[in-house]
Amino acid sequence: MSKACVSLKPIESMASQVHFTVTICTYNGAERIPEVLDQLQKQVGTEAIEWEVVVVDNNSSDRTAEVVAGYAQNWRKDSQLRYIFEPKQGVFYARIKAVESAQSNDLIGFLDDDNLPAENWVAEAFRFGKENPQVGAYGGIIHAKLDENPPPYFEQVKGYLTIFNRGKTAFCYKRSDKPRRVPPAPGVVIRKKTWEETIPPPEKLLIAGRDEKTMAAGEDAEMMFYIQNSKWEVWHNPKMEIWHHIPPHRLEKDYLLKLARGYGFSIHLTRLARYYPWQRPFILLLTPFYTLRDSLKVVNYYLRHKEIIAKDFGKACELECMIGQVYSPFIKLYELREALKK
Repeated sequence: MSKACVSLKPIESMASQVHFTVTICTYNGAERIPEVLDQLQKQVGTEAIEWEVVVVDNNSSDRTAEVVAGYAQNWRKDSQLRYIFEPKQGVFYARIKAVESAQSNDLIGFLDDDNLPAENWVAEAFRFGKENPQVGAYGGIIHAKLDENPPPYFEQVKGYLTIFNRGKTAFCYKRSDKPRRVPPAPGVVIRKKTWEETIPPPEKLLIAGRDEKTMAAGEDAEMMFYIQNSKWEVWHNPKMEIWHHIPPHRLEKDYLLKLARGYGFSIHLTRLARYYPWQRPFILLLTPFYTLRDSLKVVNYYLRHKEIIAKDFGKACELECMIGQVYSPFIKLYELREALKK
């Protein structure tokens, strides 16, 4: 099958009508994406909504295109399913393609290929956006979907796996909040106009995407901070719920320790992303202070918990994150040191 656009309905017939676009960015997701599409097939409360699903294949080498084509042939009648191929590797390139391809001129929802939306997710995402035109981006509750019983340390490490429940009450993520927060990426909705006004092109991003060697990431947080720094509001909508499918290998201790350190590695750049561009040179001048402060925190944390770190996996992950934070301004030097070890 050619890697082009697959559509159940002609694009021209819906181009002026689509109210809400659901995008799914995937890389080699042939085994994962059916579960997501099955959940979107079950959406309820969408009778008054013209909506579409766009799958952006980020240079996959598996059967992703064939799988999506199979679903498109039997897709629900009140929607359409389209397939788009993005040859440039990187989730941010896939998201740019998703925004460019969205037929909705307003609301765009972003799901990963392991995010399973509740059956009312589309309806609640659309309702919130229409009722709150000043809100440029909003996210919801992210539950865990596990294939087996959770390990005893799951509650301590679930944040590293992007599992967040920030309550049943809607609220605004204010720039002035302490600590400053933004919604996690899975299941977030962003207005197209907001994206166009606030999100820079990939070459101007501070964070290129997840580094598979170090597990450093943070491009999603960077994107949200840019929106939060603008005139647009950023909100939590608890009526939008998704389940993040976590396979067993992502619960293994070695993986989680590496992931925790990767979170730490990301902190320097996500810290910079919180500020306006004109402020960043001043923040960079404070790097020696941050390094000293973070180093002292590591030493203090280790001395306080050294007797139990071997038994308390949550604290071991927290220590790894703190160590990564110390290295975060010097990530290239860290990578060089690790390469020389080999």
